[in-house]
Amino acid sequence: MQHIVQEFKKCLADHPEQLIYVFLDKQGKIKESYTYRSFDERTYAIAQLLQQKKSLVKGDRVLLAFPPGLEMICAFFACARIGLIPVPVYPPANQGFFSSLQKMNFIALDCGAKAVLTDRTYYWSMQINLTRKKLASFSFKSEAVAGLDWIVSSDARVKSGLELKEDGSDILFIQYTSGSTNHPKGVMVTHENIIYNGQTVVDHKPIGVSWLPQYHDMGLIGYYLFFAMKGGTTYGFSPLDFIQRPALWFETITKYKGTASSAPNFAYEYCLRPGKISDEELATYDLSSLQFLMTAAEPIRKQTYDSFVHKFSSCGLKPQSYFGAYGLAEFSLAVSNYGRKSVHLDADALARHVVLPVDEKSEKPFHTFMSCGTILGDTQVKIVNIQVEPRIAAENEVGEIWLDGRSKCVGYWNQPELSESQFHAKLAGESRTWLRTGDLGFVMDDELFISGRSKDMIIVRGLNYYPHDIEVLVEQHKQIRKGCSAAFYMEEKGREKLIVVAELKSGSELNDVTEINQRIQQYLGILVDEFAFIKARTISKTSSGKIMRSNMKQRYLSGDLELLSRIEIQETRSDESSTKVIAEGAASADAFTQLFHKYQLTGSESESLADLGFDSLKLAEFAHDLKETISGEGFDELSSEIDLRLLQKIAMSELFELVQGLNQAAPQAKFRFKSAFQRIHKEFSQLEQEMMRTDAAYDLAMELEWNPSKSSAGGKDIFLTGATGFFGPFLLKSLLEQSNQDLQILVRADAEDTAMERLRQAFETIRPSSELWNLFDQRVRVVLGDLSKSAFGLSPAAWRKLDEEVNCIYHNGAIVNYLLDYESMRAINVDGTNEVLRLAMGKVQKELNHISTTFIFGWSVKDTLYETDQNAEMERLDFGYSQSKWVSEQLVFNAMKHGLKARVFRPALISPSIHGEGYNFDISIRLLAFMLKHGIGTLAQNQVSFTPANLGAHNIVAICQASDSIGLTFHVTRDQYASMGDITQILGQLTGKAFQAFSLKDFVPEVVGRCQKDDLLFPLLNFLVKSVDNISSMEFKLYSNANYRKFRQASPQGVEDPSLSEVVQGILTFMLNHHIVSIEKKI
Repeated sequence: MQHIVQEFKKCLADHPEQLIYVFLDKQGKIKESYTYRSFDERTYAIAQLLQQKKSLVKGDRVLLAFPPGLEMICAFFACARIGLIPVPVYPPANQGFFSSLQKMNFIALDCGAKAVLTDRTYYWSMQINLTRKKLASFSFKSEAVAGLDWIVSSDARVKSGLELKEDGSDILFIQYTSGSTNHPKGVMVTHENIIYNGQTVVDHKPIGVSWLPQYHDMGLIGYYLFFAMKGGTTYGFSPLDFIQRPALWFETITKYKGTASSAPNFAYEYCLRPGKISDEELATYDLSSLQFLMTAAEPIRKQTYDSFVHKFSSCGLKPQSYFGAYGLAEFSLAVSNYGRKSVHLDADALARHVVLPVDEKSEKPFHTFMSCGTILGDTQVKIVNIQVEPRIAAENEVGEIWLDGRSKCVGYWNQPELSESQFHAKLAGESRTWLRTGDLGFVMDDELFISGRSKDMIIVRGLNYYPHDIEVLVEQHKQIRKGCSAAFYMEEKGREKLIVVAELKSGSELNDVTEINQRIQQYLGILVDEFAFIKARTISKTSSGKIMRSNMKQRYLSGDLELLSRIEIQETRSDESSTKVIAEGAASADAFTQLFHKYQLTGSESESLADLGFDSLKLAEFAHDLKETISGEGFDELSSEIDLRLLQKIAMSELFELVQGLNQAAPQAKFRFKSAFQRIHKEFSQLEQEMMRTDAAYDLAMELEWNPSKSSAGGKDIFLTGATGFFGPFLLKSLLEQSNQDLQILVRADAEDTAMERLRQAFETIRPSSELWNLFDQRVRVVLGDLSKSAFGLSPAAWRKLDEEVNCIYHNGAIVNYLLDYESMRAINVDGTNEVLRLAMGKVQKELNHISTTFIFGWSVKDTLYETDQNAEMERLDFGYSQSKWVSEQLVFNAMKHGLKARVFRPALISPSIHGEGYNFDISIRLLAFMLKHGIGTLAQNQVSFTPANLGAHNIVAICQASDSIGLTFHVTRDQYASMGDITQILGQLTGKAFQAFSLKDFVPEVVGRCQKDDLLFPLLNFLVKSVDNISSMEFKLYSNANYRKFRQASPQGVEDPSLSEVVQGILTFMLNHHIVSIEKKI
């Protein structure tokens, strides 16, 4: 059996390090990317995760619900690898949520889905929307999708000891038809369909640029499946990003020399609108690389085609590279290609289904059609007259398009009768079966032309909508008669218009359709352009009572309708309105609207703040401003529900919907807001704890079947991670001074010279001597890699080389951040440790020295914490840094149980050197700078242990020289503790500054009242406020450092603690050198 994974693996073998997929943000910056090798590893990891779900077996259907990005593509291939059948679904977001959820529920029931595969951000968005829906409707009926097993692909990690049983299902995936909310049909697509069609469509090794929806066939198949089988590279971005910034399409083609791209007709027309692409932007584009620029999925308009060629030819666009095509989900993917011709047909003849070409100068009415090109591969096309019984249409006759060939899909899932009539239609006297497309067309000069539809389907921006779905929503208005409306679309001045004609109840008037249109947008995500209201009992119906939509359209166009009123919507079209939800969704610029605008947010973003690239400072500022706005709007008691960690998980569209509910005084808004946040917070904490336990239990040594006795001697270099951070340069300095070994330093960069420059800049912060620089130049070299990636992102050969050359590892690399949640820090702090352990348990014997932190104890209230303590119960760990470092440490302990030679070092508060060297802006420095600036202190007796970075690093390296220190844990803390009062007393002596002391209970409100956005402490203000009770409860906690003191004193290189005054003076010198404070030193 043919299998697309086999086709992909052929390309993997040929060029493993070539990029396969890149996903960009709205500004064109790379958000995520995969090479063929790393994509193989990611899909393998997700497949392992799925395989561990015992409830899933070959042939089971799994819904894929992902926001735009590469994780859905990884999930798709993961399912295919083990014979599960992926079912892509449109991910419900707050715009059109109810409609999308209804459709998702239908699909789940129709295909008998066993699970939903999704990512963490979307999972939380879905939970909030489900809560919002229940509260809004007071219906707590369980949704079909809620009862499925929700699997978060973000949890997937490669487990080398777990064998993946790769297999294939006959059906590759199920593609549900777009548009309808009631009864979409699931097309069963096989591996053979995709492999064969890809061979006929893709005629070169492509570089693709695509913003098309990934749950839709043209985007998914055309730019992700085909490219993986043909050795290509796809640069993708979100459809919303295209709508908001169409220039991104052409910038990407220009930058990456794209050879292939596709879009429906509306996109080309959209780019031609005034103001969408400026002349200045146009002058910067180079489209000469394009070999394949296709328009399909909706009727192709000659005016748009010609205008686009004319406008963009100055950018190097070759007319021959731009063409029309025809395809459909039931015949995946393409039927014909390379259509560039146009033909004018006599309108009267066409109404009789007769093809009669006329000259464009003809005085008689005519219609113009663009060719969809010649038929591809082994595809057979018949034009069929279906008016009485199916027969081959005459040469000059319009008929229904019937198809056959290897691209014809199997049928509709769970609909045998419909499949028989649609996929196995027969002509009189023939045994061959055909696919009925439902589209009308004709063939001229061996090229296919589409002239219309045999159905009433409405196509808007390439997506299908059933008129009935629109009409049902219109008829919910109390003044409109049930079963008496008709929805259709037409062209006007080269643009689509969606029109609804509806009967009003007798004696009724309707002048405001805002409520109707908002309902349609909420449920379907589109807007009606024009409403035409007519008298009761005047709409055209068949004898059986069915609406005659085509007849109503003709009557409307001919002026044969007696209108009571006609309302044309002047707002921005729905393809733009989704990007302007805030500006057009409220009567005035309310406080929440202003807040979102301030941060360049529209309120329609499907991403969370973290995914939108908000750094720690911007996250803190947004959270602060949101709390202030909620309080300012009279909801002070709700502002405390804002949790910075949750804000990193919630899509902005969901958050905006919640706060707008408050602002508009919607019923139950306060209850909805508080309930949503409290419920999500509870579940968030539970899942976070679950994730931590699972991660901490991961036993890499067991999976590797690692036996330390089989590791060979060899290797002579030291491997160091985290050298470009604050503490890393001091470790590098101590290693150069106390050892003679060469050092290999892991640095994240695109090129070796860039990596070395970055490392040198970090090393410069400790002001090395010329002698130390000489040692650096002689013994240091960089390893281009990334802690968060499997094998650091190294090639297999580079990984083997590193394994063979290294015999000692200092693992210091980590994110130090007090705002991010566990999952946000997991890739580097946890997965990175696993990769370091993988290296440590390689073929060559190695020692591991792991730099941890006393924060692994969280907010422990024990009087004394010993170096043998491990916080096995995960007590009082409530922020990402402490959680991720605890898990990281547990992984090291797991490996040590299997014989890994390792040491664990737990520094407390690392301060700048006693001479003020380093680059440390952690919470302790920020707080001290704030206290010094404002002259405030605290009476709290919490013990503070500042260890100068140079001394801490020096003693760690010194202790590592003692072989009997292997297997032990060390608290890198001062022998004599001090309180914050002792620190401020010395600062006062050094600066002459007086400090007003407050109890801890009063100190934090004092800080909050004085802190401004330009204060270094501001980003951590939320963390400080949330932690005040925990800080109070651990006032008298001490860390025992018996091991550290013993081995430090025993080492010839060991250095005793400097005085507290020297430590504080080093901190002050650092703050002065970096202009954190402006006070002149007194002494």
